Amino acid sequence: MENKHLKKDFKTINTDLKLMNTPDWGIENADGNRVEEFIKYHNDNFDHIGLGGKLGFIELIIASMNEVLLNEKENNELGFLFKEFIYSYLNTDNLQYYDSIVYWVSISEKEEFPIGFIIKKMIEE
Repeated sequence: MENKHLKKDFKTINTDLKLMNTPDWGIENADGNRVEEFIKYHNDNFDHIGLGGKLGFIELIIASMNEVLLNEKENNELGFLFKEFIYSYLNTDNLQYYDSIVYWVSISEKEEFPIGFIIKKMIEE
């Protein structure tokens, strides 16, 4: 039954945000130009997004912010929004959220995954 609910979540999200339905959803739909839009959608619909959708959004937003860093387009406002988003999940008791975020620390690499260094610093604070 949970799977049926998850698919509905992703179908609605995909339609609303014009995203692709793909097994690697968060990575393949990542877009550094849409980080703010993704965070706003997530926040506005938080209560209607299931666990799988929230995990997908964590990946989507982190991967999108990684693109921002790779393209050197970060600004203070976007950095603040991103950190606020990540802190909201780090401050929960759900280990699935934490594991999903910490994964990016484990693959930190200056040339490909600089976002991991920012997340590591956030966790250490």
